[in-house]
Amino acid sequence: MKVEFEADEAWDLMSLIVAKVAKEVDLADKDRANVRRWRSESMQPSGEGMRLLTDKLNAEFEETLARKKRSHIRKPDWRR
Repeated sequence: MKVEFEADEAWDLMSLIVAKVAKEVDLADKDRANVRRWRSESMQPSGEGMRLLTDKLNAEFEETLARKKRSHIRKPDWRR
């Protein structure tokens, strides 16, 4: 199975996580503003930062799926 995130999907995921962290983590207002500014300035959907994040997400996701597939193959039937 091949699953691959596109840049806009990775941006949505990153935005959701950053918004949740900014809302729920006890940060000073200045730090919260810095996180939001970083997201809006550095992590544009078509920017270099998002391309790198998308590539990293895809590589990690592919590695995780491969690892899970291998572990299911090696798992004895009696351990289900």
